[in-house]
Amino acid sequence: MIQTSLSLDGIRVLDLSRVLAGPFCGMLLADMGADVIKVEDTGTGDESRTWPPHKDGEAAAYLVINRNKRDITLDLKTAEGVGILKKLVAQADVLIENFRTGTMESFGLGYETLAALNPRLVYCSISAFGRTGPRKDGAGYEALMQAFSGIMSITGEPDGPPGRCGVSFLDLTTGIICAFGVVNALLHRERTGLGQRVDGSLLETAVALLNYHAEGFLLTGAVPKPLGSSHPSLSPYRNFRCRDGQWIFIAGANDRFWQRLVHALRLDWMATDPRFAVNIERVKHRKELEAELERAIAGYDREPLLKLLDEAGVPATPVNTVDQVMNDPQTAARQMIERVVHPRLGEIPVVGTPVKFSRMRPGVRSPAPLQGQHTDEVLAEWGYSSEEIAGLRAKKVIL
Repeated sequence: MIQTSLSLDGIRVLDLSRVLAGPFCGMLLADMGADVIKVEDTGTGDESRTWPPHKDGEAAAYLVINRNKRDITLDLKTAEGVGILKKLVAQADVLIENFRTGTMESFGLGYETLAALNPRLVYCSISAFGRTGPRKDGAGYEALMQAFSGIMSITGEPDGPPGRCGVSFLDLTTGIICAFGVVNALLHRERTGLGQRVDGSLLETAVALLNYHAEGFLLTGAVPKPLGSSHPSLSPYRNFRCRDGQWIFIAGANDRFWQRLVHALRLDWMATDPRFAVNIERVKHRKELEAELERAIAGYDREPLLKLLDEAGVPATPVNTVDQVMNDPQTAARQMIERVVHPRLGEIPVVGTPVKFSRMRPGVRSPAPLQGQHTDEVLAEWGYSSEEIAGLRAKKVIL
């Protein structure tokens, strides 16, 4: 039976982060029921508000990763602003920040200071390089870290320039890993009564995601190279262009699928050719193999070829555009597009929660907030009177 309660109900999170990694971490916690209070500055606020595309002045990037949150404004460069945040921290469970290393300490809001106020606090810091090591003070952005980490060197076509992945996967995966870290720190707190710092970085996420590429280098010294849509350990496993100019991805990921593929394409001689019979040999002779397949596949239009391969039991898929996958019935069936009412835009679609549970139903409960939308509400919950709130606004500590 589906329960109305969620696993993080009652957990209070102060989300001081901006742009992608930190806000995505906060979004995941909010989707699971946490009361996430986004703390924006009193100036322009979160930079993602400025990112196109916009709908009637509201940025898509901001809308999708700040749903289910409340929003307050606070000038942390003022003593009053720091005092307010400390008061909020005293009753909070989690704080998320992704300022450059040392910035929170310069505000007087470092981990040691806030842990002394609230020993149960889980303090999540997200940075480019982590909080230790010779590069700890370095700034970093998604594309810079794709380049620095080596990921860009294996992205793109052979002999072509290094390429940036079209998805900001380092930021977003760092958010996922840090949400995992926060939840584990909360579980640890249940056993010990004490919070702790969670220290995540784009570099460590990147090294973890290099995974078998990195492990292959550590074990053998082999430096991975870009292969376009191909896989370094499997062949054929890549995009192919059909006669009608459309693309198909074929995953001949093992010898069984390979046999089915060559029979379907009437290339039976390749099934027994010693250069191609088993995967390790196919990888060695990748160029010759792929040239033969390119010639054969160029004789088919995409939809008839997909039907042929499906009937043969060969894993293959069209290379969809974003609009095609967002309109696919499977995306809808998995409730990956939810709808919510925004105070300015009315009802809007929002990308949903990417995990399902048998006894809980996390999802999009409220839209991304306007800047400072809940300042008065939140401060009142923490004991500030209407007169005190008005005084703070007059001093421009809050908007």
